[in-house]
Amino acid sequence: MFINLFGQGWRRRAGVVLREAMSSNGYDEVIKEIVTSRGTVCFYCLGTLPLWRAETLLTKEPETIEWIDSMEGGDVLFDVGANVGVYTLYAAINKKIKVLAFEPLAANYFLINRNIEENGLSEVATAYCLALNDEDMIGSMHIQNTGFGSAVSSFNDPVDHNGNHFTAKFEQGMVGMSLDSFIDKFQPDFPTHIKIDVDGIEDKIIKGAVKTLADPRLKSVSIELDENRPEYTNTVIVGVEAGGFKLVAKRHSPMFEGTPYANIFNYQFRR
Repeated sequence: MFINLFGQGWRRRAGVVLREAMSSNGYDEVIKEIVTSRGTVCFYCLGTLPLWRAETLLTKEPETIEWIDSMEGGDVLFDVGANVGVYTLYAAINKKIKVLAFEPLAANYFLINRNIEENGLSEVATAYCLALNDEDMIGSMHIQNTGFGSAVSSFNDPVDHNGNHFTAKFEQGMVGMSLDSFIDKFQPDFPTHIKIDVDGIEDKIIKGAVKTLADPRLKSVSIELDENRPEYTNTVIVGVEAGGFKLVAKRHSPMFEGTPYANIFNYQFRR
């Protein structure tokens, strides 16, 4: 028999304590609503970075928004490196597209699930705390910033989106799997579209997805890559095209011109 040792209303009091603790550390709770053509998306934000990600939903990657808008009812999107779930939510909000999101960073994994809950999307959007890789293994996420909404972390190899090795602030234990292995083992709904934004190990993910890429059910792929790493980027492009795809676009938002991220583009492929 369960005995409530905390008395009546302990859940409410615990919630108040947690909110006060988060606020005292700079993490004020904000629910940000963004109106889109697909419906209103609600973001649960802790801190300024998740709030910025919410506010720039439609402007940070307009090419990704257009790509998602081109998808059809019944499609399945795999969002690899989903962060707090900005594009997972946008794709799933009208409940016509199913999304499987992969986000290994602990703080972001909490937020993406909280966002799925906030929008009532658990029937069409599911997040997995898993690092996609070229082999199945246990390893570490090398993390530069453990804060909510942060990026530039890497599985098993501390390398950033520019190909530079870095010293991790924290190493978080993580399971890695190849995409082919994940699909073979668990038999999820097969992806018709894949988005990859992982800041450094895109080549490994493509290497571990040879079977998936060759499957005609997969219609398109979008990968964020650094044009200033031509040899590396070309290796990734060749890997995707070997599955029967053609590079059809290379785009980024004008907001990145003149910034340290001016060399980062979304490379979009279609079968």
